[in-house]
Amino acid sequence: MARIAIIGLGLIGGSLGLALKATPREDLAIWGYDEDGRARERARLIGAVDRAVESPRAAVADAGLVVVATPAARIADVFEAIAPALAPDAVVTDVASTKGRILEWAAQHLPQHVSFVGGHPLAGKTEAGVEHAEAGLFQGRPYAVVPSEGAGETAIRSVVGLIHAVGAQERFMTADEHDHFVAAVSHLPLAASTALFTLLRRSQSWADFGKIAGPAYHDLTRLASGDPDLAADIASMNREEIQYWLDRYILELKRFRDLLDGPNEEILAEFANAQSDRARFLAGEDLEDQPRRGAVPDSRPSMAAMLLGPKIYARLRGVTKRAAPGARAARERP
Repeated sequence: MARIAIIGLGLIGGSLGLALKATPREDLAIWGYDEDGRARERARLIGAVDRAVESPRAAVADAGLVVVATPAARIADVFEAIAPALAPDAVVTDVASTKGRILEWAAQHLPQHVSFVGGHPLAGKTEAGVEHAEAGLFQGRPYAVVPSEGAGETAIRSVVGLIHAVGAQERFMTADEHDHFVAAVSHLPLAASTALFTLLRRSQSWADFGKIAGPAYHDLTRLASGDPDLAADIASMNREEIQYWLDRYILELKRFRDLLDGPNEEILAEFANAQSDRARFLAGEDLEDQPRRGAVPDSRPSMAAMLLGPKIYARLRGVTKRAAPGARAARERP
């Protein structure tokens, strides 16, 4: 029987469990743990886990694949707690939205007889908690894969198998690349959304602003309604990258402000170009598929093979044995 352990049964952990249980694999067993007993029971009742246990060690015992889905700031403690109970050749992954610090903690706390492959599904909701979990949350969504230096191809295949099983699309990258890119497309929008809300909420005219706020304001401030603990974890663990992109955003806003002093034709061209460029982005017309296709690893046992059999393939970027060429050094500076 294929055994998967999920540590942390919130929105992401619960949705992973539901998505995995929706696969044809009838012999797949999922054991789960959450420090909140109500979350454990809820996850069991909705079918996200087959068995809810009362300790992280009990969850990972005999598991071939362990998914740590707790808030990022708690992952070091989870690694330390589960380390003595991890089975030989087990694969450990996570779902945190930062990767540099997580890989450091994995190297520090996890035993050498297991492999760590960092993961991050680019999916979610404003609502938090297992009660909002859904099996289709990851369908068609990108899922970052950040292998540790010691992770072999079989371990990577295991995580790729998990990603395919839940309907997501893997994107291989280094930790530096991940934290830089995600700061731009995920963490910056969170900061901007929150700042736009607090800008008007703290104004003396808030009562008037709030009464006439329409869909545009609601849409752009939606992320401010998210889990504040999660947002604080993101801000503290990816501080430098978020500051970098906030500086770039401030310069871009200044450029837009200066456009308003110019002729109407230039203002119209700016909005028209943005509209057409975004249309191409939504259609995927100007996006190059970056991950390189690698050879399928040998037939050594892996969770990927147990989940999807011969259909599993690996798309590797050769990042398991060498460092990145320096995402930070390659940035376009303002």
